[in-house]
Amino acid sequence: MRFYLQEPGAVRALQAPRPYVVLRKDNWNDYSYTTYFQAFFFPEIGEMVELGNLRIMYLGQKKGEATFSENVASFDSLAQYPKPYCSLGESIEYYQALAGLSGDVARDHLVALCDASYSHQIRDTFENDPCFRTSLLRYSSAVEVLDSAGQIFGVQRDRANQFGAKMLLEGAADLHEINFDFRQQQGLPHRINVLVGLNGVGKTQVMARLAMLLSKYSSTDVDREQHPPGNAAQLQGEVEQAGILDPVPSIYSVISISFSAFDSFELPTDQQSERFRYTYCGLRKRNGGLRDEADLLQEIVRIVGLLDEQKRQFLIEELPSLVHVEDIEDFIRHPEKNSRLYSRLSAGQRIALNIICHTAHNIRERSLVLFDEPEMHLHPKLMTTMMSVLGFLLEKFDSFAIVATHSPIIVQQVPSRFISVLQRHGMQPSTLRPSTECFGDNLTEIARNVFNAVESDRDYEHILDKLLLNNGNDAEEVERLFDRKLGMNARIYLHSKMKLLKTDLNS
Repeated sequence: MRFYLQEPGAVRALQAPRPYVVLRKDNWNDYSYTTYFQAFFFPEIGEMVELGNLRIMYLGQKKGEATFSENVASFDSLAQYPKPYCSLGESIEYYQALAGLSGDVARDHLVALCDASYSHQIRDTFENDPCFRTSLLRYSSAVEVLDSAGQIFGVQRDRANQFGAKMLLEGAADLHEINFDFRQQQGLPHRINVLVGLNGVGKTQVMARLAMLLSKYSSTDVDREQHPPGNAAQLQGEVEQAGILDPVPSIYSVISISFSAFDSFELPTDQQSERFRYTYCGLRKRNGGLRDEADLLQEIVRIVGLLDEQKRQFLIEELPSLVHVEDIEDFIRHPEKNSRLYSRLSAGQRIALNIICHTAHNIRERSLVLFDEPEMHLHPKLMTTMMSVLGFLLEKFDSFAIVATHSPIIVQQVPSRFISVLQRHGMQPSTLRPSTECFGDNLTEIARNVFNAVESDRDYEHILDKLLLNNGNDAEEVERLFDRKLGMNARIYLHSKMKLLKTDLNS
């Protein structure tokens, strides 16, 4: 079977032996990589079949370079060229159209075009090539195609459940790598990775850049696509500058959640959300300003109205642990008729419901939730319940989350191997794992070991030291100041310090 190249415009049937495929060129570029084609199959007998869109490149292809030189009009196989080539369909529909062809046509087509989803070897050869990462994996859907399209033709591939994100944080001289791992290990909870660190170390930057790298969405880049500069070869987008993922993880959509007025997540339109499989849930509005309680209420009603039956049923089963209303099923199935029920929710409940309803509506297989500071605006019990419901969603849809937090309560639910502590030495960032096991650990110890709340900090121990000094080193007197209601940690510290002081005085 032969492949013929045609310029943009109407597809022309050729006076050539059938079957053959026409690859129509397209002037579309991904950050100046021109790799885009449309494929049309002409069978021996019958009408032309439009197969769909694909991208074709050669190893080392540079920005501004064409995939094929001007003197190439047709070929039998990309393997005939001395330099390695590969291709990748834009959507799963491309592969389904191929699968509908008779005989060995589909296999011959994929082999001849060196399809990366069909060949492990080709994927391994190209996976670190900048053109492959930037253009062929332009959208989140392309990563799903790369992972799963080969299964239509019996090719199985392991999904990438761990990855490193290399990025240049503000003020740093060199790229910094943070590793995330969602592999299942001997039954341990593995669907949530946690990122912690003092204010100012760069957690918010990391989360925003992860959203860009994983979804490939940046409003600035979209504006550039619509109004490209005169010299397209010089185009460099924010996504390219955000960093590098190695390997590209098997994540097919991204959900960013933050109820901070100062987060740095991008805010896509509904159309952009669908195109990039990237959504935002939070306080900020696209046109500026912040959502108020009425906006949050309106958003809940809107999203619940969009849920499919499976997700409605999930919320009917799980929401009673999050909010308490008379008839939760009526509450979910008829939100437009129950505005009075919704209006009785507290601000914290509205935030928690927004988070869960937004996630339930947008989550699909292999989603990644980027959740910045879930403890913000929420009572600890509401926060832990919300995280529990989120965990059920992640499990149900084979999805994952990265949570940036200052809450020891959240850290307490996650094994240390899935926790990254971001630090700065001067301006250069570094990342380490907690030195002790955090899962189920004492909250005070987590605060001390993970959040760097050491004795030199001016915490409750500093105040107890002063009270002991002012009350003659008498722990009982200090306890009376608190009506003898001090918690166990404070009492243990108080009496231990009293004994230590008495020992020092007697020595």
